[in-house]
Amino acid sequence: MIKYVVRLTLIERERLEESISKGRAAASVLLHARILLKADEGDDGPGWSDEKIREALDTSLSTIHRVRQGFVETGYDGALYRKKP
Repeated sequence: MIKYVVRLTLIERERLEESISKGRAAASVLLHARILLKADEGDDGPGWSDEKIREALDTSLSTIHRVRQGFVETGYDGALYRKKP
């Protein structure tokens, strides 16, 4: 499986932290925001491994992989929100 490297800008990081602190989004959006913050390998990010994220957030490795992939391939919004069928 390819590992997609997440590097958030300062603005993206602030937007994600604000979304989480408000808690007024769908549960899936908040989970994806937490995954991105933990996976961030930029200067301000912790750069956690997928396994560590899975344990901390009680989610599946495939969800983490899809969020990473969505961020790398389609950007910020592509990682947070699901595609409409």
